[in-house]
Amino acid sequence: MKICEILSVGTELLLGDTTDTNATFLSRKLREYGFAVYHRQTIGDNEKRMCEAMALALSRSDLVLVTGGLGPTYDDITRSVAARLFEMPLMRNEAVAEEICAYFRRRGMNMSDNNFLQAMVPQGAEILPNLWGTAPGLRLKKDGKEMILLPGVPREMKEIFASSVEPILAEESGGRMKTEVLHFYGISESLLDEKIGFLMKESKNPTIAPYAADGEAEVHITALGKREEEIEALCRGAKEKILALVGEYCYGEGNTSAENEVVTRYRQKKMTLATAESCTGGLLSQRITSIPGASDIFSLGVTAYSEEKKMQVLGVSEKTLREDGVYSRACALEMARGVRTLSGSDVGIGITGIAGPSGGTEKDPVGTVYVAVVSGEKELVERTVFGRGKSDRAYIRHLAATKALILSLSFCENSDK
Repeated sequence: MKICEILSVGTELLLGDTTDTNATFLSRKLREYGFAVYHRQTIGDNEKRMCEAMALALSRSDLVLVTGGLGPTYDDITRSVAARLFEMPLMRNEAVAEEICAYFRRRGMNMSDNNFLQAMVPQGAEILPNLWGTAPGLRLKKDGKEMILLPGVPREMKEIFASSVEPILAEESGGRMKTEVLHFYGISESLLDEKIGFLMKESKNPTIAPYAADGEAEVHITALGKREEEIEALCRGAKEKILALVGEYCYGEGNTSAENEVVTRYRQKKMTLATAESCTGGLLSQRITSIPGASDIFSLGVTAYSEEKKMQVLGVSEKTLREDGVYSRACALEMARGVRTLSGSDVGIGITGIAGPSGGTEKDPVGTVYVAVVSGEKELVERTVFGRGKSDRAYIRHLAATKALILSLSFCENSDK
């Protein structure tokens, strides 16, 4: 397996003025082709430090991908530093120079002479055409080491990568790599590790790794193979072993989310739902309706903050609010019943609680949330204290909405529809 490294060039990256999306893109693409990325560096537009960074990368990696520093200005020094390290003198390439002139002619723009700096090419380097900008990509090879220089503009970088670099990777690759993701709720990353840790230790291909997300956990299964069928079989075998141990906590596979699963499964069963929210302030409705196709399953969303509107709109009884309080199982349940009746939906969801940062009590501290889900056959209310005393309002609201989505999934799965 080839060892790869990514160098991102630009002082603006170090200062935080620009987000480095190029390195993330390249890491994913290299992984797809079975290349191992062991190091990533970010360097400013400084000749000495760039030379040191490139030399270090070449000393420990077989393939180095560099983005940025190929433009026409004085601080675009990537090509000259790389040329010196590979002992390839820079020479003007007339074909590249003409392409640069043609680029400006097509756009009816005047061209300054400094643009010809981009036509200075290391002697012997392979030119990777840039049809979307003026700086071509470059491929340099020497003594079993290889460096590919790409523009820093993300669109240009991605287009050159697709047209010129991917064919190189496909030719040099020992196979393709694929990652499949399992999504879990109700089990922590640490408990996942405890239950399936032995699979992670014994499995080399595919590899198995748990990851933590806000209120959720994921397991990534990454397989390497030469053929798609081979990779699929490796992933399938690992998934079967994992789900046999912790399948009851898995709510989805692949590029999905709790809200996406809700919309997908409710559509499959031709079911509808409605939401009544207090502490989440419409977040649950927003997450559901962010998914294409939500109009088929989502009928109504009510955000009722005041006790008066909970009574007037959702039919929560004055007795419940007086005796049990607004933060209670009874209130959440009546909110869910009320919005289901109001909308005529198959399922109603009610959420009430204390998102903070103030308002908690000893009995119900900040982070206490009651989620109720009701249908014609079943009613369920769960109390959860999120955040363990944290007063992060957005965090608590997000976790509360996720809890409601997961509970509503169980109603869909168990429905006779």
